[in-house]
Amino acid sequence: MHGVINLLKPPGMTSHDAVAFVRRALKIKRVGHTGTLDPAAAGVLPICVGQATRLVEYLQAGRKTYIAEATFGFETDTLDGVGKVISEKDASAVNLENIRGELAAFRGEIDQIPPMYSAIKKDGQKLYDLARAGKIDESELTPRRVTIHEVLPTHFFEDKKRSRAMIHIECSSGTYIRSLVRDLGRALNCGATMTFLVRSQSGHFTLENAVTLEEIAAHPQSALLPMQETLQFCDFPMIENDDAAHDLSQGKRGPEITADTAPLVVFLNRSRSIAAVAVAQGKFYKAEKVLFLNSDT
Repeated sequence: MHGVINLLKPPGMTSHDAVAFVRRALKIKRVGHTGTLDPAAAGVLPICVGQATRLVEYLQAGRKTYIAEATFGFETDTLDGVGKVISEKDASAVNLENIRGELAAFRGEIDQIPPMYSAIKKDGQKLYDLARAGKIDESELTPRRVTIHEVLPTHFFEDKKRSRAMIHIECSSGTYIRSLVRDLGRALNCGATMTFLVRSQSGHFTLENAVTLEEIAAHPQSALLPMQETLQFCDFPMIENDDAAHDLSQGKRGPEITADTAPLVVFLNRSRSIAAVAVAQGKFYKAEKVLFLNSDT
């Protein structure tokens, strides 16, 4: 049992809880997600099962798409609607035009300070544990380089005290939407908090094709995308070559690299029982990961 479940995570559930749910539903221990989605958020959370857990780094590298609600006029310690309000300012001057203008500065590669309440580790401890204990503040956080491919306000709802905007975001893995909303609020000099978030796409996994917890509970195996489709979602060229797949699986060098071959390739045997993720090294391919798809481990 190997592959990926494209889970529609409901709000209020942690990514860890989602993994535990799938583990129970499929009665299999080897389960992992492809990138944390905040507990308050909803949307696409691909869950890897069996040998697919070895592909997490490739699957989570894809572009992410979100719809976020930014509420202006206040900021919380967690940067979302469930946190404690730590500052409030007048947001009456905020409008769609100045939101669009400020967001333009966030497109491209940017350095982003992550939320204090996040699972990132500092000195071996998770930031949210340090934050809860009062042992860290924002000035001690290390900025992370992320890429914002697109960011655009789609709707604006005017209110005398706390106006709101819906924002469409396409970004790289590792981007914190809470931090983006925080930085937008600070640029507008009024503060802002993320009060709603849905992830509509993660790599090739989309909201339209996601399955609910109820669907997984009712038909757990049918919710699992097969391994060959999972491999295709990694965006590697897939080459059927019995000799190469067997040689690479035994630690031997793979085929010779030519001018028209990719730096990362999946070699499969004819029976699709062996998949060797191979990287170009010198003149030949070398196995980076070998998946034995008939194995139970």
